[in-house]
Amino acid sequence: MISKGRTWRLYLTAWYLPYNRRAAKEVLLRTPFDPHSLVDEELIQNLMAVDTPQAGVQIPAGHESLIIEVLPDSNPFATPFGSIKEPSSDSAPIFETPQRKPLKINPFKATFNVVLAFGIIGALIAGYIIGLRIFNITITSIGLYGTILIADYLIQLCCAVLNRFSVNRIANNRAKENAQAAGDSEKGTQGTSALLNPDGEVSIAVVGYREDEKAWRQCLRSLQTQTLRPKCVIGVVDGNEEPDLSMANAFVSEFESYNAPLIHLPLLLSELHRETYFANVPKDRRFFLTKCWHWLIGRYRPGHAPALAVAREAVVTQVREWDDNWNISSLDAVCFSQPHGHKRTAMFTAFAMSMYALRTRDAVFTTDSDTLIQNNGLDEMLTLLRSSPYIGGVTADVKIWNRAESLLTRLCAARYWLAFNIERACQSMWGCVGCLSGPMSMYRTSDLETILGPWNLQTFGGKATTFGDDRHLTNQLLAHGLRTRYTHRTWCDSESPTSFVRWVAQQTRWSKSFFRETFWFPASFAYQAPWMLLETTIQALYPFILIATVFHFLFDPASGGHWRPVIWLATMFAVAFVKSFVAMIISRDPWMLLFSCYGFIYFFGLLPSKVWALFTMNKTGWGTSARSSTERKVGQSFLQRSFQVGHLVVWYVAVFVGIGFFVRRIFGNPLFFLIGAFTIMPAVFLYLGDSIAEKLSGLFRRKKPASEKSTDFQVDESVLPTKPLPVLESPEKPLSPSLVRGKAGSAAISMTNSR
Repeated sequence: MISKGRTWRLYLTAWYLPYNRRAAKEVLLRTPFDPHSLVDEELIQNLMAVDTPQAGVQIPAGHESLIIEVLPDSNPFATPFGSIKEPSSDSAPIFETPQRKPLKINPFKATFNVVLAFGIIGALIAGYIIGLRIFNITITSIGLYGTILIADYLIQLCCAVLNRFSVNRIANNRAKENAQAAGDSEKGTQGTSALLNPDGEVSIAVVGYREDEKAWRQCLRSLQTQTLRPKCVIGVVDGNEEPDLSMANAFVSEFESYNAPLIHLPLLLSELHRETYFANVPKDRRFFLTKCWHWLIGRYRPGHAPALAVAREAVVTQVREWDDNWNISSLDAVCFSQPHGHKRTAMFTAFAMSMYALRTRDAVFTTDSDTLIQNNGLDEMLTLLRSSPYIGGVTADVKIWNRAESLLTRLCAARYWLAFNIERACQSMWGCVGCLSGPMSMYRTSDLETILGPWNLQTFGGKATTFGDDRHLTNQLLAHGLRTRYTHRTWCDSESPTSFVRWVAQQTRWSKSFFRETFWFPASFAYQAPWMLLETTIQALYPFILIATVFHFLFDPASGGHWRPVIWLATMFAVAFVKSFVAMIISRDPWMLLFSCYGFIYFFGLLPSKVWALFTMNKTGWGTSARSSTERKVGQSFLQRSFQVGHLVVWYVAVFVGIGFFVRRIFGNPLFFLIGAFTIMPAVFLYLGDSIAEKLSGLFRRKKPASEKSTDFQVDESVLPTKPLPVLESPEKPLSPSLVRGKAGSAAISMTNSR
């Protein structure tokens, strides 16, 4: 019951929103004096019986002095209770929402996953400490972790092959169904001659920041070759300064036949969403351990649902206002420039526009600004997405278009092939692809709306997260019990760093994302297959077991025979060679044999970067340098460079000193400790590597005559259009009278109105 004479604050949990009624019974009245007090059931029923608070609430007898106080409106983003209204539109009739069973946790499955996780970790640690050997060979032995890795690879290979059969079967069945519906069942067996989803409705979201102009234009041209015509191509440029506007103007130029306008947004929709949410969510007064546990498993503080609903409505209202003013929903292509934030803020804008302005029914396709998409990308991925109501997202193969530029890019291309065609293909067979890759992913629109708000609100260590957007989107889907799949039937070509330092920065950023997202994995383990847990455990532990093994061989005098480390190293190379050989057979690409050498850059670049990433997860800087010519000219200070490569220098010192100690132990000469001085050479290369590498490569590269020099952006594929003309022309739609025609046929819209 309620005490008299107190002023209360009312927090309702989404009973006023038709699309989120699961928390309809949670009505909580809080007071500054007793934040956990509850009103009686009769008052709750009276509150829920009215449409709005203004309609009047019958206070039970004995509580006439109760005052219901609205949230303070001193915060511009706070929403008073009296102004809460029904949403402007219901998403259900707009998006294609599949029928699904209610999400429930299987206690036996959840228990099995937890026991499996801790069992694997405990067994690996114990087996390593006691030196457990599973297989004893003449010259070497295989421990528990090595046995698990071999079994893991064999299962990956088998499941990857099965996934190919599964995806091909889904596409062929879809083609047969279309042919039968058209009255031509014979042609249906061909499976690739016509569109698989002629009724599909997909929008494309492509974002970028100061991208190389030639790569950006080629990316936009590849989007125009799609056999399944997108509902709209949405480009978002993360910035509104002069270098950013040149990128935006390039978009308008490439989509001139679409009459694409350039719209300048005065604010970030992602910030509007965040500020509105935090202005309306109650302060978390729960016990510290409870907060930590809920944060770990993906739950939110009390009052999360209504605050999220208010933030969502603020975004919808703003987008609808812009749509009313500028007729965005009628466009086939549009480019938005906005204040500089980071990639996630640009993606949020693209997602919000595709859902609330364009009302895209089926799915949203995402890609990066340096990526070339195969022309069957939308059609093939939508086919797999539609194959089951429980699939929330799909990804495809990612290749490297600049793989011929250097040995590093060749090695990265081989690694990409195994990562997608073996590892993620195996995960796809289990329905739990751990990361829908940013260069080529597709999300069901109805599911994207569910996860968009929590995805934008993600924080780590009290800071808003920036990178790792694709992995967290995937984790949000998995945490809702949905499946994620991979298809090999289409692919994209993306850029890989050509310099070692830039590659290390990229891998460090990705490793930060992986370790950060491991805190979200427990929310998915209860719903997903045990394979997801097994792979996550192996990937998380492998770097540290490898480091412990290496330093054990180098510094421990009792580690065994002198040649044991050499035998171990040869064994690791042999295993990598077997993987490379199998990949070469499947892909029919002799360059795949280079993967056997990938371990070299893994050991001297990626391995120490993983450790460094673990200790710098709270650093939200982007890491990878920008690709535009303007940004490349911007140098780095010594401290900036040290933060980027300093951990490699420390690693090289430890490794070379260890090698010196190991050689001294064999030959008995203390002078071999001087091997540690060789660290100076790679350290100099790391700090001056870009310029030195360019000069050295210039000495050995054959100079082309002037007639052979080309200024065009070169790619391996020849299927891209040579000029920005779409495959399917659409009738030109009249632009809004408010649009002002700008340079190069663009429609530049300066938007000054705000919410």
